[in-house]
Amino acid sequence: MTSTWRPLGAAALRCLPAALRPWLADAGSLTAALRRALAGALDCTLLTHGWRAASADEACYLGLAPGSRLYWRRVRFSHAGRVLLVGHTLAPVAALATCPALRRLGHRPVGDLLFADPRARRERIELSRPDTVASLRTVAARRALVRAGRQRLLVMEYFLPAMLHLPS
Repeated sequence: MTSTWRPLGAAALRCLPAALRPWLADAGSLTAALRRALAGALDCTLLTHGWRAASADEACYLGLAPGSRLYWRRVRFSHAGRVLLVGHTLAPVAALATCPALRRLGHRPVGDLLFADPRARRERIELSRPDTVASLRTVAARRALVRAGRQRLLVMEYFLPAMLHLPS
């Protein structure tokens, strides 16, 4: 995906489109924020899921050993036929033990599960500007740790050009 992640802050935000800055800086549920902005008309489609080894960067961010086994899923969010963003969730095996519902989400966003707890917040938010993800041109990316019970998941969102035209 990308290896040029920068901690959320004024310098990182200045490098990204102004229209996305409120979305990128929000530590709450992006799914809920999109639903508010779109009057609830948000579609989520599960693209793929399965098991894989953590990259060195992912393992470091999650505090795991490189190559640790992760459950991952990729979803696409769209509105009125326009793809807005692609989301990735990476869950360590221990997270599935404490939150087995992660594997049964299907076409539901992971945010519906994680942010059902009103205390849930993103931790260690980082931003980037990758060129593509899942063969789609991106304009910004965000990753953060989000708690699932006692465990943390890595949640990444890749913002596509259609996001530039949404009200924030």
